[in-house]
Amino acid sequence: MSASIEIRRDRLLAIRNRIDADGGGALHIFGSATPPHGGASAEPPLFIVNLGAVSFELHATEASMSLAVEGNVAISGSPTWARFVDGSGYACMDLAAGLPGSGAPVTISNGEDPPALQMYVGGVVSVACSIAE
Repeated sequence: MSASIEIRRDRLLAIRNRIDADGGGALHIFGSATPPHGGASAEPPLFIVNLGAVSFELHATEASMSLAVEGNVAISGSPTWARFVDGSGYACMDLAAGLPGSGAPVTISNGEDPPALQMYVGGVVSVACSIAE
């Protein structure tokens, strides 16, 4: 199936609107195995950051959206996946996480040169996410 750019942009806006619902969402980064969608993680998140009232920036002309956030690590570990939740904590979207250049939709950098996935309590990490339809 091939959809028009307007339809693809509408699908992205629907995802963003769900994440932004109920006062704005959050991004949770985990180091455990990814559970079935919406299922509880085997471990607590390594990193949580609250997102703004509008989480993702929709590209002006393309069917893509992105975000970039920064924060401090709560639990040491190596991230493997990310979960976006709405303001009520409802799981909206799970994505693979990896280093910049890994091809993962969520990329994480601990600021080291070269960047490494290992995160340490209190350390600052940068997270970027790009989704295209």
